[in-house]
Amino acid sequence: MKFKYWWRNFTQKEVLKEINSPINGLIQIIKVFDKPRLMIGGMIQSGGLVKKIWEKAINKIVKDDLKVKNALIIGLGCGDCAFQIQKNFPKAKMTGVEIDKYVVESAKCFFDLAKVKKLKISIADGVKFVDKKVKLKSKEKFDLIIVDVYLGQEMPKSFKTKKFFKNLKKLMLKDGVVIINHLFFKDYKKKAKKTIETLDKVFKTIKLQRIASNLLIFGYV
Repeated sequence: MKFKYWWRNFTQKEVLKEINSPINGLIQIIKVFDKPRLMIGGMIQSGGLVKKIWEKAINKIVKDDLKVKNALIIGLGCGDCAFQIQKNFPKAKMTGVEIDKYVVESAKCFFDLAKVKKLKISIADGVKFVDKKVKLKSKEKFDLIIVDVYLGQEMPKSFKTKKFFKNLKKLMLKDGVVIINHLFFKDYKKKAKKTIETLDKVFKTIKLQRIASNLLIFGYV
């Protein structure tokens, strides 16, 4: 009976809102187990597993004794990562970059994103945002950079280039770390391997952490 109840709640989702985005296509706010979830391209992009991924990632940073004072989140989404940073580093400043304004509006309306007090949001393409930051004479530096960028189930190739990774490195403090969230099943395993090989050419140390069907890639300067 418990399994039937669980399966019914998971499969028979209630759609709270639908938005047609020129960037992501159909965006759905659905209710699963009485909690809102953001669904894009048939994938849940907030809460549940996504929340656990960033809990694990930030917990690793805490264990490694990294002090986060200024964080950059590329692919802000509904703010699962931002909430974890605020929880563990309440004094940290954050800049969240999200290309789709409808995702940000949904996050504020359904996911309490406004409760992340020290978060500055920029509606922009992440690659272009980083490129502009690098070209500034007085560069803002970050001790934590998160890259969690997907259009449906695909990470755009522009976020996997050596040039992009080099630009990230230019924005990082001496003891900083970049964390990339990569899908890790079927063909995505090969894609993750290529991403790791490119990162290895830019960063001094690479560490990996597997979480369900995802792989967290840590790059240290």
